[in-house]
Amino acid sequence: MEYLASGREGIFEYSVERGLFAQSLPEYLIDDREFNSRYHQKNFGLMLFNEKDQPDWHAFVKRVNELNAAAAPDETYKVFYLARHGQGPHNYIIDTYGQPEWNKRIALLKEYDGLKLGPDPDLTQQGIKEATYINKVWKDQIHEYGLSHAGALPQKFYASPFTRALRTLEVTWKDIVLHLPDAPRVTVRENFRETIGRHWCDMRGSMPEVKERFNFIDVEEGMSDEDNIWTEFRENETPGGPMDRRLRDALDDIFLKDGETFISITAHSGCLRSILRVTGHRIFHLETSVMIPIVVKAKLKPYHKDTVKLPQPVSGLPYNFNHPPTVTNGQKE
Repeated sequence: MEYLASGREGIFEYSVERGLFAQSLPEYLIDDREFNSRYHQKNFGLMLFNEKDQPDWHAFVKRVNELNAAAAPDETYKVFYLARHGQGPHNYIIDTYGQPEWNKRIALLKEYDGLKLGPDPDLTQQGIKEATYINKVWKDQIHEYGLSHAGALPQKFYASPFTRALRTLEVTWKDIVLHLPDAPRVTVRENFRETIGRHWCDMRGSMPEVKERFNFIDVEEGMSDEDNIWTEFRENETPGGPMDRRLRDALDDIFLKDGETFISITAHSGCLRSILRVTGHRIFHLETSVMIPIVVKAKLKPYHKDTVKLPQPVSGLPYNFNHPPTVTNGQKE
């Protein structure tokens, strides 16, 4: 069943630039469990290091700029920071009772074991802790390894309309960019929601309430106040199926309209798996609240070369990041 896919043909051919991040290597070189335990907290998987054996974000940004400078007129590269939300009550239930029991019975309930499962559940306390930890990892890369000076901070932020994704984004970025006087707005898009239908945790909340809860968001034009998309039927996640087509549409729109290179997307496991499939990235299991960067090349399909013009590149940040690091008890965070 098609929910949000436009029905149009894909506009771009996508591929992933390999050799910059460990997560983009073949599975026989690194598996996702090894990444989650070793590489993520160290440097988000970056494989470029300076003479001090530290993550070299300057070299990374230089390489991305070189790729774009050498790209043909019908090609462009973007860096996507793909973040999964922290633990929600449904994740806790799955971990506790198992995926089969969840799929068979519990996912069809609004409450279980004293927990609200839907619609639109928030994070658990564990989920808040996970997002707080990712906040620290970002700060380490910014303050210790020069990520911000290198120019690798997100220029644009997108998110799912679900509370668990927006709460994760809020906790992750609250004292990095969201507190700034000219803080960037976060664009909420329906296409970045989780697999649609059947499970109550995947029914979104009322958008007026969500906007009141998260005052840093802008909702895409045309999104209904209430969720009129969710049904008792589950969206098809098979490769090339409806979910892949709606996420391909979302990526096509970004490459058609956004000149920014560094883009953050905070969403869900199913949504992010689909993005990885659409871009040709290896399938990668993301633990709750884990973020992976990927470098994606978009090339206009031949029949669009003469009719579609790529947006002009946008350099620099749309917000002023010339602020000192956060300091607590005399210690730099």
